[in-house]
Amino acid sequence: MTRGWTFAQWGLLVISVLHLIQAVFGYLAEPSFATGPDAPTEQVLGMDFNGWHAVAGVALFGPGLVFALRSSWAVAYLIVAAIGGALPGVWALFSHQVAWVLTFPNNITDAIVHLVTAAVMLAIAGIQIRRDGGLRQSLGDLMTSDRTVAR
Repeated sequence: MTRGWTFAQWGLLVISVLHLIQAVFGYLAEPSFATGPDAPTEQVLGMDFNGWHAVAGVALFGPGLVFALRSSWAVAYLIVAAIGGALPGVWALFSHQVAWVLTFPNNITDAIVHLVTAAVMLAIAGIQIRRDGGLRQSLGDLMTSDRTVAR
C-alpha cells in the first residue's frame, strides 16, 4: 500500500500519527470539556490539552490519514491544514483563550507548537511541489477534469 509513496504522503502520515497520539494522550491527561478561563488543562508535549483540544487535534489530523493515500491529496491537505493549524497558533500568541473555548494557560508554548507544525507542513508540501516541478504538477489530478465526450 505505501510502496511508491511520495515525500508529502510520508510526511503527512508521520505528522498525522504523531499528533493523533498526542491528542489521545492529551485527552487521557485531561478529559474535561469545560469551557471558559478556568477550564482545566494538562500540558502534553508543550500543548495545553483538555477534551476540546483533543477533539480539535483528531478533527485536524484524523483526515490526514486518508489524505495521505494520494500524493495530490497530501500536498493540498498539508497546505490547508497548515493554515488551519497556524490560525489558532497566531491567536494563542495574544490570548489565553482561543476560540472562546480552548483555554491555553501556556499560550506561548501552544502557539509555538502550532506555528512550528504549520511551518513543517508547509515545508513538506514545498519540497514535494519542488520535486514535482511545480504546484500544477503536484495537484495535477485535482486540477484536471475529464471533459471528453464519448462519440
